[in-house]
Amino acid sequence: MNDITLSIKDLAYHLPEQIIYNDYFGEEEKRNKSKMFAGTNERRHFKEEELASDHMEICAQQIIERNNLDPEQDIDMIVTNVSYPDEPFTGSGIVLAKKIGAKVPHVFDLHNTGCVAFINMLDMVKAYMKSYGIKSALVCASQTAGGRIFGKEDTRQLAQSCVPGDGTAVAYVTNDSENKVSHITLNNNPENGEDMTLYYEDDKKWWQGNRSSGSIEFPESKTAAIFMRGNRLVPRAIKDVCKQAEMKTSEIDYLITNQPNPIFLRNWRESIQLPKERHLDTFEKYANLFGAGIPITLGEHMEKGTFQKGDTICLAGFAHAGDFSSAAIVKWG
Repeated sequence: MNDITLSIKDLAYHLPEQIIYNDYFGEEEKRNKSKMFAGTNERRHFKEEELASDHMEICAQQIIERNNLDPEQDIDMIVTNVSYPDEPFTGSGIVLAKKIGAKVPHVFDLHNTGCVAFINMLDMVKAYMKSYGIKSALVCASQTAGGRIFGKEDTRQLAQSCVPGDGTAVAYVTNDSENKVSHITLNNNPENGEDMTLYYEDDKKWWQGNRSSGSIEFPESKTAAIFMRGNRLVPRAIKDVCKQAEMKTSEIDYLITNQPNPIFLRNWRESIQLPKERHLDTFEKYANLFGAGIPITLGEHMEKGTFQKGDTICLAGFAHAGDFSSAAIVKWG
């Protein structure tokens, strides 16, 4: 699909106003001892009344105004990923289309590929450009689980609850050549597909009525294996996409990954021998943003003017307990 040009024309992001500091969470001794729970001072949480589609609308309106777009004519496709969905049936994409007045023929809400959903959605748009001839799309990633799961009274006492933070990003992608997504690699690993679950104390399923807010659970017997898996999958995806692009990893100017914790970030960049200053993240102030992490970090550095014409940016990461990993090369300018 490399004959199709996919460009990140613009990107906007939005963080919830509610800032949550470390002292809000319990198990302080456990948090202080384990590096898995360290590295962030604050994070944002969605409030009860906030919807992912509300935050997507804020981002989309910024893009529409900056680019003088007509939502009825200039948006051919909307793709969304929401970590803990607003809408159990329709999804947020069609709601966003209604809110911004878009008459869009293709709307998809992807519930898989978690922390690297942004790359997967880019690949999907590229496929539709080739198959259907679409010229533009809104790619939307929203992390909502921080406030909806980990900010509750019955879950905030857990050490793991300090790690997730919420945020939303929307990219406007077109078939232009500016900021070109030149190569994408995707890897599904179904053998890892059941290694992350949502656990409730009353043993009910997530769709059943629950008195508890739930928490993320990994099989205790596989914790070390999952950690090693994460260390391996992301560098492999980076090397695969660089091979596809006929370049060396040393030619990467900037790396942006999902941001589970500082340990993974360090291990990934050291694996490809990339200096820390060229591995961009927002973990310290926004925590683990799940699928919104990559586009929010990208958007922040677009605002700062970090990227120069000719820079090569690699986007990469893995999802959940390693059921999916991917990477992409973006040629800036």
